[in-house]
Amino acid sequence: MWEIINFIKDKKIDLKKLEEFGFKLINKSYYYYASLLKNQFKMTIKINLDNSIFTEIIDTETNEPYVLHLLETKRSGYSEKVYKEYSEVLEKIKKECFEDEIFKANYTKEVINYIKNKYGDELEFLWEKSPKNAVIRRKSSKKWYAVILTVSKRKLNLDSDEIIEIINLHNIAEEIEKLTDNKRYFPAYHMNKKHWCTICLDGTVELKEIYKLIDVSYELAK
Repeated sequence: MWEIINFIKDKKIDLKKLEEFGFKLINKSYYYYASLLKNQFKMTIKINLDNSIFTEIIDTETNEPYVLHLLETKRSGYSEKVYKEYSEVLEKIKKECFEDEIFKANYTKEVINYIKNKYGDELEFLWEKSPKNAVIRRKSSKKWYAVILTVSKRKLNLDSDEIIEIINLHNIAEEIEKLTDNKRYFPAYHMNKKHWCTICLDGTVELKEIYKLIDVSYELAK
């Protein structure tokens, strides 16, 4: 009796780490087996490539599925012990085999990869109250040259409550003034509008153009 588990929100699978952990690929799904309560139960974890994860616990004495650990209101001392070991296995898998995936848009992922591959810089999440906002800074100067944010389009004075991912980039004042059209390039959200502009990471500006502007911003962060 498989139970679907929803503990990997904002996470993505690291397939290499899954295999290092001990998962085996069988029919396009990864399987891992663990013993609970000194082999009284056999736990199976199945992870599909779409990030869905399922578990099953079998009582090794009866060879029947065990589900009492999932019934929070009916957990006794015994089922609580099963649940504790079950949870520990899942938390270890979560910690060792999944990595954060805060940003969802393909454009955002491409931009992050471009920066990581070209400059070796990583996202920094500085604000506890804004976990979906990050900065990227130049190692040599510690100055920011890109800020990736998750906001409502309405924050850019667009007539929509759609949540999107945006990037703020630095440039010279004259260029910012030329770029800003409130359609493809916007006054910088939450930053100095004279020296920064905002781009929606939704395809309105081509990636190659964004990459050029990232390079300019990086140079200005010397």
